[in-house]
Amino acid sequence: GSGYQFVHAADMMHCAEKHVRMMKTGESGLTVFRLLTKKGTWVWVQANARLVYKGGQPDFIIARQRALSNEEGEEHLRQR
Repeated sequence: GSGYQFVHAADMMHCAEKHVRMMKTGESGLTVFRLLTKKGTWVWVQANARLVYKGGQPDFIIARQRALSNEEGEEHLRQR
């Protein structure tokens, strides 16, 4: 399965755009989106991912994520 199945539908295109950016530039930039928890609730997450290359080819991704408050997430959504 895809990790996108855990991303809120309203944030899907935003995440996809950042994914494409990472594939083109090597870094996603700051991405804020809602992620489905094991309990079935949504949590706002701030993430930044970058590609690590080996032999000139993408080898793996390093992603840093942190949970945001609902207020922080909603503010990012308004600024989008």
